Amino acid sequence: MSLNPIAGAIVLLACAMALPGCASGTDNAPSADKVSANAAEATVVEASADGETRLRPGQILAIELDSNASTGYAWEIVEDGSPVLEPAPVPARAAPAVPPMPGAGGTSRWRYRAAQAGAATLRLVYRRSWEKGVEPVRTATYRVVVE
Repeated sequence: MSLNPIAGAIVLLACAMALPGCASGTDNAPSADKVSANAAEATVVEASADGETRLRPGQILAIELDSNASTGYAWEIVEDGSPVLEPAPVPARAAPAVPPMPGAGGTSRWRYRAAQAGAATLRLVYRRSWEKGVEPVRTATYRVVVE
């Protein structure tokens, strides 16, 4: 059985592209000090809207607020809690099995890492960016203490 020259070239190219990944001698495992740092950062604490949230340095504060971008409203951060808190990446979520209806509301999400000991305030307002001089329709304030 002989292969078509084009099919043979494709197979050869695919093998050539796959081999470097197999032969890699690089150790991708994180060092012990990186594992312990990542373990501390992996602790996620949901923000408390009524009262204060207590964190230890390295912990992550998670905030989720209902929103609906189709109305023109969006959450805006007006106090970010720095230098006690610093922004942290928000992990992606899997797409829903059934897409939401056009115009349906959703959830806005933020994460902050407790960078140093102290007290901080995070304040967000829900408003339309083009409406100047208009009070926000909603405000969310979070008091955080990092011990």
